[in-house]
Amino acid sequence: MTRILIVGANSFDSGKTRLAVGLGKSLIGSGQSVEYFKPVSGHNYWYSHEHTRRCLEIGKLVSKDASHVKKELNLKNDLYLMNPIHSLFVPARIERPLQNLPSSLGLTGGSSILVMQRFSRPVDDEFDTTMLIADSLVEEEKVIIGLEETGKLSHNSSIFSAHNLETFQEFEQQHFENHVSQSFAEIEKSAENIIIESFNDAAWPWENLVEVDHVLVVTPGHIFGYDPERFRKATFLYHKGRLPIREVTFSRMTDLLKPINRVEIKPGTVLDCDKLTKIEIECHTGKND
Repeated sequence: MTRILIVGANSFDSGKTRLAVGLGKSLIGSGQSVEYFKPVSGHNYWYSHEHTRRCLEIGKLVSKDASHVKKELNLKNDLYLMNPIHSLFVPARIERPLQNLPSSLGLTGGSSILVMQRFSRPVDDEFDTTMLIADSLVEEEKVIIGLEETGKLSHNSSIFSAHNLETFQEFEQQHFENHVSQSFAEIEKSAENIIIESFNDAAWPWENLVEVDHVLVVTPGHIFGYDPERFRKATFLYHKGRLPIREVTFSRMTDLLKPINRVEIKPGTVLDCDKLTKIEIECHTGKND
């Protein structure tokens, strides 16, 4: 089993998901099996509304990135397994421009209120899913999502009311590692290569991930390879207090590390065997018999 961790150099738009698709297609094309895992993710009801509509159609709150990778690579695992934790952020209903909702759930202002968060883990051949919902904000129509929509997205889930950020954080502290680790253990049974996509620019996605075989840091135009054990140690060196390990960003630790290899890429670049070899990913020249 080969674990490949993809980390973004930037907090957004680094190209992690694009790299995951390109890498997956190249490995599948060389005859190897591939699966994908993104432990935690989130999307905005407004800015990604096409994806939100898709979630409403299927009755599941799922990751936009995981959905894209699953489709592009024709993966068979359930999206709940590939992405056990996912959040939905929703704009507040306001009376004037730039008004903020007086709630700790408005993480980045009135356009991004944490309204729902899904936690899923495999149990036998099914999923145990809990949905945290800021139901008072929905019921009092303080956000632009309605009860019918939250009902569709939380279908077949256990419901947990959350009225402030502290409630979300406490639940996450108690359940994050368990849900992620159990889901990842199932994913690892499925393929020779597991592509792990971190969240934003988090350097290490969860604490119980003891080791990986490759670390690829991506930024527009480039892929950098790092020694995986040195990378892990540097991340944990910056891990302070009770904050989760994923709070350590790549930018905080970049001065401690030097990349061991580098590949320049352009939009639409195909990751052929030559490029994969340069970043020390095993590749064959053609499909296996």
